[in-house]
Amino acid sequence: MKQRTTLLFAGILLLLVAACSKGGAPADDGSNGGGGSYNPIDTTAPVLDIYTPTANQVFVNGAVINVSGRIADDYGLYRGTIRIVNDANGSVMKEQQYEIHGVLSYNFSINYTAAVTVASDYTVSISFEDHGLHAVAKTVKIKVNP
Repeated sequence: MKQRTTLLFAGILLLLVAACSKGGAPADDGSNGGGGSYNPIDTTAPVLDIYTPTANQVFVNGAVINVSGRIADDYGLYRGTIRIVNDANGSVMKEQQYEIHGVLSYNFSINYTAAVTVASDYTVSISFEDHGLHAVAKTVKIKVNP
């Protein structure tokens, strides 16, 4: 009896892990556009609030650029990315990826220390998606002076 209960528990655990992993479930072949476990009940996109930085905020060389905000979804989030890019050459200065399966609300915060010798325009891009194949993305333009 104990062995049967242990096997049942292990099977349930394996099923849960596979259903919300990037490659464990057969439905996770990329054909559904979002990977992971698709949730047809989820019909609304996540809500994204960016607290910092603010649009057109100016930083100086050596300053810490803090990217912070909150992402929320009624049925749970899947994944997201925060990226800081130098507009002049397209270089990714900082990137943070998230896998936050099933979390309804998440406060994010990353830091990047600016290092420039000439005035530079940067774009901060934040995007998240849920298991209903809905994505939300926002960008904020900032400037860093030497």
